[in-house]
Amino acid sequence: MHGIVSRMLRARRSRRENGAGSLGTCFTRSDGILVAEAQGQTVLLRLSDGSYYALDEVGALIWELCDGERSLQDIVTELCSQFEATERTVTADVIEFVGELQREQLLVEAQ
Repeated sequence: MHGIVSRMLRARRSRRENGAGSLGTCFTRSDGILVAEAQGQTVLLRLSDGSYYALDEVGALIWELCDGERSLQDIVTELCSQFEATERTVTADVIEFVGELQREQLLVEAQ
């Protein structure tokens, strides 16, 4: 699965930070994000500044699973049941990807 998790088309990567936090953390989608399907990709549009991001199938699944109820561990478990990859690889990819979405203000920690 390493490398399958999509990368955002337009992302600011001025600095690399650690990922999204502990596996017990839950994330939810930020307000002000418009979601659409286009040519087999999920496209996110941040209304506040017009930034857009394209997610492949796996990225879109992670996006959907970040519902404020599921922890990162729950998401990893779900992905492991659907894809042939080690839990270690999936965990690293999920933490990195969710961290990117958080830095881009597309996801926030659930309260």
